Amino acid sequence: MSEYREKRTVVRGVPGSRPVVESQYDSAVVHERRGMSGTAVAALIIAVIAAAVVITMLVINSQQRTSDQQLADERARTATAQQQPVQAPQSQQQSPVIVTVPQPQPAVVPAPAPPSQPAAAPAPRTSTEVEIDVTSKLLDDSDLHSYPIDVKVSGGTATLSGQVPSNDLKVRAGKLARSVKGVGNVVNNIVVQL
Repeated sequence: MSEYREKRTVVRGVPGSRPVVESQYDSAVVHERRGMSGTAVAALIIAVIAAAVVITMLVINSQQRTSDQQLADERARTATAQQQPVQAPQSQQQSPVIVTVPQPQPAVVPAPAPPSQPAAAPAPRTSTEVEIDVTSKLLDDSDLHSYPIDVKVSGGTATLSGQVPSNDLKVRAGKLARSVKGVGNVVNNIVVQL
């Protein structure tokens, strides 16, 4: 059996560079270079990513400050521009207002006309006008405004039709219709639907 012999020599080169290790096995020379471990490479990559994130955040923050400053400057310019027109008329001297009063003239008073006819009596209300008034009265009522009640007026008689949930509301609608000027009679055809 052959004897195995190993001789290792570390040769230092230029300062700052990696050391070179020479190993000799049975008269053969082998050069080894020692590099970084996988953990060191991973740590270096994480440090580079962290540095990139920090730099990106600083750039974004700087841009945001610039944007905020520009917005504040624009607001200040707008406020100044709005205040200047208000102050300008105060600094200008206004010309005095001249009022011309006309000379008084003798008043001519017309003689009253002799009454030739007595005052005319108001015209009777039309069925349409009375119908509108009854409908308005029903819609103004807080209890009846949500129920559709149809109103027809002919010759002073108001006819009511529709549906309400109680007899009290039916009676109330009839009383409201009777209270309108121009309604003589009320025909209450409202159906009570429980």
